[in-house]
Amino acid sequence: MNNSQEHGQVDDGRGKRQQILDAAYTVFSRKGYHRATVDEIIALADTGKGTVYNYFVNKEQLFYTLIKECSAKFEADLAAIAALDELPLDKVGKAIKVFLEFYVANADLWRVLMYEMRGVGTEGKSAFTLVQREKYKERFTHTIEMLEKILQEGIDQKVIRPCDVTKAAHGLFSVILMMVFQGFVGQNDESIEKVSRNIADIFLYGVAQTNNN
Repeated sequence: MNNSQEHGQVDDGRGKRQQILDAAYTVFSRKGYHRATVDEIIALADTGKGTVYNYFVNKEQLFYTLIKECSAKFEADLAAIAALDELPLDKVGKAIKVFLEFYVANADLWRVLMYEMRGVGTEGKSAFTLVQREKYKERFTHTIEMLEKILQEGIDQKVIRPCDVTKAAHGLFSVILMMVFQGFVGQNDESIEKVSRNIADIFLYGVAQTNNN
């Protein structure tokens, strides 16, 4: 077998795997984790059952792989912002925008994930074990830690007052999610930019009217 044939097979395999993940994204987003079936994913991906199980051992591994790969660029972008040689307050605004962009684009799938993590699920209980829920929780923890890092940098530079950065980061994260899941931010760039500025302004400077007299 020559090199071009080898590369062709590799590319075809990657394409088939991505086709399965794309189908899984659609099915999980529409039906939730509990009601989604591998057979539905197979049908939408237009592939065979053996092909799916060649890449993923079961539904849960497929779901986790989907979550992990969907969030890979998002996590990398946050890490890049945290590492920028810029003012921490500017980095807070940039991080909020990246959070909004990601959760607006993936709202349906991440809503499913959060239901399962909270032990609710679509049938009144989570399909995940406690160990599995902790595994997914690590995805959220990792991204929130990027916010903590930026806030701590602001404290170190004395542009953010001393505070519990873990609680502050979780609070900011909760506000971002609420804005997305309550429909306060649209899918266009202008809406995301405007909402990210508003969140950053309120988070960093509050809502109280200052008295300059």
